[in-house]
Amino acid sequence: MWNGLQPQLVVAEPDLIKEILNDKDRAYPKREPTNFIKKFLGDGLVTTQGEKWFKQRKLANHAFHVETLKSMIPDMIASVEMMLERWRDYEGKEIDAYKEFKVLTSEIISRTAFGSSYLEGENIFNMLTKLAFFISKNEYKVRIPLIGKLVKTRDDTESDKVEQDIRDSVIKIVENREKNVITGEVASYGDDLLGALMMAYHDVDVNQKISLDDLIDECKTF
Repeated sequence: MWNGLQPQLVVAEPDLIKEILNDKDRAYPKREPTNFIKKFLGDGLVTTQGEKWFKQRKLANHAFHVETLKSMIPDMIASVEMMLERWRDYEGKEIDAYKEFKVLTSEIISRTAFGSSYLEGENIFNMLTKLAFFISKNEYKVRIPLIGKLVKTRDDTESDKVEQDIRDSVIKIVENREKNVITGEVASYGDDLLGALMMAYHDVDVNQKISLDDLIDECKTF
């Protein structure tokens, strides 16, 4: 298929997909993400390459270790039970399944990624949904490179604001958790995904330490 002037090969065979994802010889370089995709995913696991990719992959392996995933089951069950409780109010009426499962996904991701800060996590999830809308709206628009950098569209401006709001929200949660650890209110940064990323952020081992931008990008990716 063609994306403007750029040809793209869509791979659907599982064996070929596995070969591409296990690209040890780097025969399948990642394409440069568009401006909107960059805002949506940041410089995270999906878009980055090289040494930074290996560091983020290590974090991902830790976050999705089988024992870590098992610890998420109670939150998943709680979110499903909340959805079923809402459905009891719709007895005899139609249910918008797409909307309901979108809410369910939001709740599960927010609870497992942000733990006790899941309300703020839901807000971040909703803002990422807005960025996804800008991607779908602009994905197949062909823009003149030089003019595109000099003149911003309304979508550029609005997506810039949403991206900054996401960054500010994550930083606020991080600062609150750091404050609670420093004051002794809690003993750790949390056992959720954000807590694991914060441990890596504060790691004394320079080879394992990640930057604040890495932390934010990883939150976007997951």
